[in-house]
Amino acid sequence: MPKIVIDLASYQGSSVSYFKTFKAHGVDAAMVKLTEGTNYLNPKASAQVTNAYKVFGAVGAYHFFHGNGTAEARYFLAWVRKFGLDKSTVLAIDVEASGLPYNTTPQVNVFLRYLINAGYKNVITYGSGSWFNSGRIKRSELIDKHIWVAAYGVSQPGVANANSWQFTDDFKGLKVDASYDFDGSLSGSKTSEKPSYYVTPGLYQVRLKWLPVYNGLDFKKSGKRYTRYGTGSRFWATPVKYGKITRLHINGQGYVSSNKWYVKFLKKAKPKIK
Repeated sequence: MPKIVIDLASYQGSSVSYFKTFKAHGVDAAMVKLTEGTNYLNPKASAQVTNAYKVFGAVGAYHFFHGNGTAEARYFLAWVRKFGLDKSTVLAIDVEASGLPYNTTPQVNVFLRYLINAGYKNVITYGSGSWFNSGRIKRSELIDKHIWVAAYGVSQPGVANANSWQFTDDFKGLKVDASYDFDGSLSGSKTSEKPSYYVTPGLYQVRLKWLPVYNGLDFKKSGKRYTRYGTGSRFWATPVKYGKITRLHINGQGYVSSNKWYVKFLKKAKPKIK
């Protein structure tokens, strides 16, 4: 199973009890916003970093980017060091500001290179799926290919081989972003687990906040149905081969993902009596 990582800024809490609430919901780590541009510091950053680490034993930091690679990286790294975050810490660049140029990749690389050259090699680039798919962030040109993709209300990140997927902006109704960390790139756990898919007909239960239903096996956006299943919903389904993986066919409803990170297998279907 992928780890669950929350990310937070000044809008969220900072106490030990606050983070314990998330730990009780299965959260494994936290990413804290430290800085933005070259003159903003999250006023809760110190408490959030300290207390998130106390509860989870793992905490990373991110910077909201406005396009000035060197100056912003220098400012961010100064605060990373002041908060005592060592070189094993995961550092992220949040690339979503409306004022960024269409091709923002060159300055993102300047930012990443500054951190890497300073010895902070666990870096990751955050952006929406649409930015990666449209070329506003060109993964093929990034000096570090680890990406953290934001995509809500869908059954998968929508960007091939994403390292982490921010799947909700309201985890458990607590108004906090949450992400699946597929390989340890976000939590710093350095795992290498890959997704696998069910092949047994039976009863399944939803793990995600929402699991979309599609008319076809290709999961095209145009084929998404109004129907969707929430966390804990159960349904009987039959796996159907789709390339190297499977989809779950729900009779009369359509198709949903068979990814073991998204749904849980409960029991086999009873054989039909002839």
